[in-house]
Amino acid sequence: MNNLKILLKMATDKKVLKSLLETYHLLKDDPNFTLIKYMKMMQGILKGEKLVAHEDVYILSTFFPPFPTEAFIQNIIAVDAPIEIFTKQIYAKRTAPISMYLCVTNKCPNNCVYCSAAQRQSEQELTTEEWIKLLEDLQNMHIPIIGLTGGEPMIREDIYELLKAIDDRSVVILFTSGFNLTYERAQMLKSSGLFGIGISLDSHDKTIHNRNRNDDRAFDYALDALKNASKAGIYTMAQTVILKDQVDEESLFKLFRLAYKNGAHEVKILEPILSGNLLAEEDASKILYSTDDRKKLIAIQHKANKRNDMPKITSFAYTESEAKFGCGAGNQHSYISASGELYPCDFVPMRFGNVKDRPISELWLEMNQNIGIPKTKCFAQEVNRKVFIASDGILPLAKSDSVEICMKHRSERFPKYYRDLQK
Repeated sequence: MNNLKILLKMATDKKVLKSLLETYHLLKDDPNFTLIKYMKMMQGILKGEKLVAHEDVYILSTFFPPFPTEAFIQNIIAVDAPIEIFTKQIYAKRTAPISMYLCVTNKCPNNCVYCSAAQRQSEQELTTEEWIKLLEDLQNMHIPIIGLTGGEPMIREDIYELLKAIDDRSVVILFTSGFNLTYERAQMLKSSGLFGIGISLDSHDKTIHNRNRNDDRAFDYALDALKNASKAGIYTMAQTVILKDQVDEESLFKLFRLAYKNGAHEVKILEPILSGNLLAEEDASKILYSTDDRKKLIAIQHKANKRNDMPKITSFAYTESEAKFGCGAGNQHSYISASGELYPCDFVPMRFGNVKDRPISELWLEMNQNIGIPKTKCFAQEVNRKVFIASDGILPLAKSDSVEICMKHRSERFPKYYRDLQK
């Protein structure tokens, strides 16, 4: 019912209709493109999603930039053949990822039990000027979503300067523990160009959240940050890591309601990934999800998304599943470390070159050629134990070893979103 109301609103929104027409004209000259496939593409994006209207745009799926925006158009044209855009997109032959996350600092007031940055070498972080130059390069690649992460990015005094360096070709999402996010700072983030924010909230239970974050103040920081960000007009997400034994409908519904009550437009559920501190665990099976755990979580997500008393619920378990978009490490998504090293994703510490040595556009295409198409299983869960062993525990892994592992784990089967459009 919620989706129907918003779809009706979109149907009368002139900006939506204009952008749909612009998208159609970009794709129509491709011999593989038809109006039926255009409708199927939009259905594939919307499948299992709860639509959200935020200010003058609509969030179809946070996998994609909001619609209608210039960033949405940038995502479409990030291919090397302007007359075969649709074909290139449905076979994942991109010249840039949909999202690129930048670790703007490794510094953080927390010490989370599942921190993906643990076990990595200390790094000389890029300067303000180097980050600004990189941001320009990323936008020239037509990357529609730029994420600023860490560490704790709010520690950086130049965070507003970095935001102002990004124009409307990209939407920016900042990921934070909520540390020191006052209403005044949230207003400054919004006026500097920030679209969305992901604030860590691991449980409705204060004790559990603070234990996960190893900080007795973390829960209060998070709730205050949600309120302040939402009040400032930022698209506000509660980003939560749910451990295996916490995949429980009653408990999760309490979390969803808590987030909604405190201003969240969306709750994004991450699962523990074999990375960081977990790599040092001899047996992480008590923490990592099974196939049944993911099925259970997806069922809870879809049930919650039918309710009006909860925010939009998304999960890696569904978005990156074989039934949706798959794992896009090194294809749909990529990551740059605080020192400028390119990785396939936040959770895969493989070194593919440094942006200080070569243009990011060249590095990314080279990495993408080794990675191949989106995968039907999480790449980090598949390879990270091998990465850790090959590196002798000193991460990130050298490029030559990274390439060798990637070539052994190339996928031959596309996720369903792509297969449906290739028919």
